[in-house]
Order: sequence, then structure tokens, then C-alpha cells
Amino acid sequence: LLRTEIDKLLANDVIEECESPYAASVVLVSKPNGDIRLCIDYRKLNAITMPDKYPLPLMDTLLHDAKSTAFMSTLDLKTGYHQIEINPADKDKTAFVCPFGMFRHKRMPFGLKSAPATFQRLMDQFRNGLPTVNILAYLDDIVVLSETFEPHIQDIKMVFDRLRKFKLCINREKCKFACARVKYLGLWITPKEIEVDQDKVAAIQNIPCPRNVKQLQSFLHTCSWYRKFIPNFSDIARPLSNLIKKNIVWKWSEQEQQAFQTLKQRLVTPPVLRQVDPTKPFIIRTDASGYALDAVLLKGYSPAYERPIEYENL
Repeated sequence: LLRTEIDKLLANDVIEECESPYAASVVLVSKPNGDIRLCIDYRKLNAITMPDKYPLPLMDTLLHDAKSTAFMSTLDLKTGYHQIEINPADKDKTAFVCPFGMFRHKRMPFGLKSAPATFQRLMDQFRNGLPTVNILAYLDDIVVLSETFEPHIQDIKMVFDRLRKFKLCINREKCKFACARVKYLGLWITPKEIEVDQDKVAAIQNIPCPRNVKQLQSFLHTCSWYRKFIPNFSDIARPLSNLIKKNIVWKWSEQEQQAFQTLKQRLVTPPVLRQVDPTKPFIIRTDASGYALDAVLLKGYSPAYERPIEYENL
């Protein structure tokens, strides 16, 4: 498998043989579609790398911008990072070794500290050249949204022209065109609603009880991605959040177990969130305790017709 992946990267002009004072190790990781990704352990290089502070978009901002539209298309850039060339002076720093020799990257690999910031900067430059198109871009995931079909086709054409100008290639197998329902950032977006992807939730249900702080942090980080769907998230997660604080002795009791199971259960049946409609009334309801604040933004004319737009908890 490693030989096959090395040969493929060489054939695609992503890597080249080299002599370098740098020498990271490699590991093969299976992708969801069954393909293999070559990953490099760049921890030592990252430790001495000056970070690029360019921001990634906030999920809440992107979802807010995913306004209620009838037609949506999703575009996925083919091995997006590999479409960015590395400065020749920096290529040796990406060198890695394996049983088949020493190689370095000619194009940006996964695992570098500032790779996400570099890629997002490119995507923002790409998107900023399309002021009349409602387009969202989070790293290599692009969504084009339009109210009606004919303008949507024109929007897609302008996006394709922009892709050609930037010499960016898309992965046709992962693209969806003129849909009324699309998956984006682990959520399903429709003209009227935002729903949790049940495949993602099913994976969370299989997470075993954490045995240490690192495993608990990973679980909470995953659940936090969906906190806007879970009423009283902070209150429910409080026993778990307390356990990852500094100078706290690890003790997994019945209280932590109950919080762990409750969070997983809430994710199985999360509420469907409504899209924002600025022409309709908004209602805010709040609640508080000694250690948590909760609020929900709803739309509707009366309690009988209230529908949640977003939950917020601190």
C-alpha cells in the first residue's frame, strides 16, 4: 500500500525524491471512501513553525449565511491541499523517509501547522471575486445557493470560470448540483431547516466511556459541534467539563456516566432547527441556574407555532 501511494504521489507531481536534513516519519490512514492517505508526522517541524493566524470561518456564521434558498450545489476540491504549490525554499522542510527512500513535497501536504490557514486564505480570495454569487467556502467544501433555477445555473458557470482562473480542480464524484437538500459541515441544510446528519450521530453513539482526560476532551469537542441543537447543553455537560479542568483528580462516577449517556441520547433525537426568516417575528426565551445560562431563539407568532432557530448555552 505504501509503495502504491508513493508511486501515485510521484506520478501526480505531488512529491519528488530528495536529500534533506529534515526527515519526518509516515503513516497510512484509511479515508471514508476506502482510499489511502499518506500522512506525515510533522510534529517537530510544527513545533518550530511560526503560526499563520489567518482565521477559519465560524460554523454559526456559515450556517447563518446559508439563507433559505431553493437550489443548492456543493463542490469539493480534489485533494485540495495538493493544489497549492510550496515555495521552493521550503520544500526540503517537508521531507519524509520510508523504506523506499527520502521524498519531499512539491505541493502542500496535510499535517503542516498553517496549512488550513493557507488554504482558507486562498478560498476567501476565490470567493471574494464573486460578489453577486451567494457562495460559502470552508476549506475545500464549497456551497453555491440561489433562489431560482436559471440564476443558479449562471452562478455555477461563474464559479466554474473562477475555478479555471485559479487553476483549481473539483472532485466530480463528491459534487451535487441543483439540490433542495445538501450535506454541509456535518449537517443537512434544506430551504427551511437545518438537521443533524444521523450518520455522524451514529458514530458518536459508538464512542465508549472515556478512560482519561484526553478521551473525554475528544468526546466533548465532538459533541460541542452540535451544541446549538441541544437545549441545556452546558448544564448537561457540566460534570464532564469539570473533570477536564486543571488540578482535578480523575474520578468517573455515576454522575459523569449519566451526563455522558444523556449527551449521546440527546444527539439521537435532536430538534430540527428552522432557517432564519427576517420577515417573521423572533422570540427569545432564557433560563439560568447557579452555573449555566441557556437561551433559545425561536420564530413564530404564538407558543403553538414556535420553532427553534438556535440554542445557546454558557
